[in-house]
Amino acid sequence: MKTIFDKCKLGDLKLNSRIIRTGLWESQQNDLDAIYERYEKIASSGVGLITSELYSIYPKDKFIEHSCRMDSLNFMTMARKLAEITHSYDVPILGQVEFIKYNRGIDLDIPVNDLTVDDIRKIQSDIIEAAQKLQYAGFDGIQLSVGNNFFLSKFINPYYNQRDDNYGGNVLNRMRMVLELIKVMKDNLDLHISVKMNSFDERKDGFDANESLEACKLLQKVGVDSI
Repeated sequence: MKTIFDKCKLGDLKLNSRIIRTGLWESQQNDLDAIYERYEKIASSGVGLITSELYSIYPKDKFIEHSCRMDSLNFMTMARKLAEITHSYDVPILGQVEFIKYNRGIDLDIPVNDLTVDDIRKIQSDIIEAAQKLQYAGFDGIQLSVGNNFFLSKFINPYYNQRDDNYGGNVLNRMRMVLELIKVMKDNLDLHISVKMNSFDERKDGFDANESLEACKLLQKVGVDSI
């Protein structure tokens, strides 16, 4: 009989149990010793996989006071130490990368429909750079949030996305920015790529269960490792 404590595989990752820990806010981002102690407790608890608290790629993001900034001077030191701690217990770790606001210079919080193609390329390159940092720090993968009303979840949601170019309209077009991004990461990085998706939202004319299934199939086609 299978149990949640069985060893198993998730893609190429070997897990000591079926338990996956996820995080949201890092309330101790300025106390590295407290972070290290907490992750050691988690890694030694029997968990199979750890997903970090969110790491924000933009310094003026909405919840930056509650998350670790990837541009901070101590981020790489912290990330290397977390990978070292979790791996000492044979527990892989994914870095959760998210953002709520896209800032174009002094223009803060650019809406989905006002993004230029150059803006889309900038977001893609910023996320790829974040993934490179995680790989260099020794992380096993990245969890890209396309859910929880963060920016990318709005981009794929017809409630917000009213674009009339190749990045708006049907599910494929609204997913295009994420799909292009994952394809580049799969081709160039040695990371487990996980995507966090909403199964649906509760907005009229929003992202529904059928669109979610279609989006997941598109993610599978570009080689995402877990959803």
